[in-house]
Amino acid sequence: MKFEHTITVDASIEAVRTFFQDVPAVAALVPGIEDTTPVDGGAYEGKLRIRVGPLAFTIAGRATVEQDADGTWRMRGEGKDGRIGAGVSASLEAQLREVTPQTTEVQAVADLQFSGRLGELGQPLIKRKADSMLEEFTENLQEHFRSA
Repeated sequence: MKFEHTITVDASIEAVRTFFQDVPAVAALVPGIEDTTPVDGGAYEGKLRIRVGPLAFTIAGRATVEQDADGTWRMRGEGKDGRIGAGVSASLEAQLREVTPQTTEVQAVADLQFSGRLGELGQPLIKRKADSMLEEFTENLQEHFRSA
């Protein structure tokens, strides 16, 4: 399942780029993410607690994050909830674009693959949940820069 979103942030591109280099701080703005810990070579471990429809999951996994010379961010990760047999693998690419000296767009494209009980829930339900999480992340990101 593919998602494309553009987030507008009232901050300079340099401020957004610097903030995005602190992966645990960015992860803390994503609803349900907890225990993000760097392990090695750009890899992080963490958990995502999420409720989709009638089911609640705690997906534990690992992700790698890298930044290209052109400022493109790439994340690849996967995780599982062994308790109920659910899993997800994800790739995300984000690019920053300066709109004005104090406004930056974050253009993100994600590809998510679900397995087990998560895969059985259906795309419309998962898409609504993902959109809701992205909306909350956007609000949290904007608030971070308002209070910075």
